[in-house]
Amino acid sequence: MHRFGLMLLAMVCCTPALSQNKSTRCEKAFEDRLETDKIINTCRQDLIAPLKQEQRTDVLETLGKVYSAQNEPDLAIQTWKEASQYVQPQRTSIQSGERWVRFQILIGQSYGQSNQPEKAELQFKQALAKAEGLYGGFSLPAGMVQDALGAHYGLLNKYDPSLKAFQRSRIVHEVRLGKLHPRTIETRLNQAVALLDMNKEDDAKAQFEALATLIRPLPEYQKSPVLAEALTFLGTLQMRTEQLPQAIDSYETALKVRTELFGKDDVRTSQSLNNLGVVLYRAGQLKKAEVALSQAYIIRKTKLGEKDALTLSSQKNLQAVIAAQQSGRQ
Repeated sequence: MHRFGLMLLAMVCCTPALSQNKSTRCEKAFEDRLETDKIINTCRQDLIAPLKQEQRTDVLETLGKVYSAQNEPDLAIQTWKEASQYVQPQRTSIQSGERWVRFQILIGQSYGQSNQPEKAELQFKQALAKAEGLYGGFSLPAGMVQDALGAHYGLLNKYDPSLKAFQRSRIVHEVRLGKLHPRTIETRLNQAVALLDMNKEDDAKAQFEALATLIRPLPEYQKSPVLAEALTFLGTLQMRTEQLPQAIDSYETALKVRTELFGKDDVRTSQSLNNLGVVLYRAGQLKKAEVALSQAYIIRKTKLGEKDALTLSSQKNLQAVIAAQQSGRQ
């Protein structure tokens, strides 16, 4: 499990942007998951067009995410530094502080992505000092940075500072937003993922179980990416400990959520189909496994191409299931 990529996804993609109005072609192209080159060209065209300051900031944020996804952290950092110039925090505006902090976190994560942990830590600490100085230690901007610090220390296997940062972040989010607010739940998800990064799988599993138990019955989380992420991690840990029926249930629910969120032919849905197929195979339910893996393979082949690593992974899993079926008939 490539945990850093998954952590980055949880920190960057799942947290909703402060501006929810997708008013530029760049943002729409990114949301529609067009080819990377098309998104980049669209974003660049937007940047040379007349834009309001908020729109320009949104475009730069989106463009940085594309560079990050393409494993070009230097370009992402440069882009987000430019964006942060347009959203300098003001003591009288908590919203400006949150937006500015978001860019500082993205920059710090990109330093981590490019194997520069010292620069990442310095970036987070400087952002935290500024947020605390302007808004206080128990403000949302400060809590956001503490969450990022917790994830960063988790990737470095520094358990004590990671736990301390996450605890501070959770207190801030629960006090400011409430225990069931999506951003509060995300801090708990990030803490559980960090425990995985530190190879504390039992503790992580307990966290994922508690999180899933809390939000799974709630109507507002039935179409939440956070629920799908939590159940995906939980299903993987359940499968590792041979809790196959429980893992099947977790993966099936994650599949349902992603299908409703993204559609049945989305690459993100294919992840859940692939996971489900693997656990069904291990449980000896070969026909069901073949159906799930076939669907995952078709989606990935269509969306990503025959030679993509994810497509090849689904193909390999599907071949193993078919071989097992043929062996059983002989």
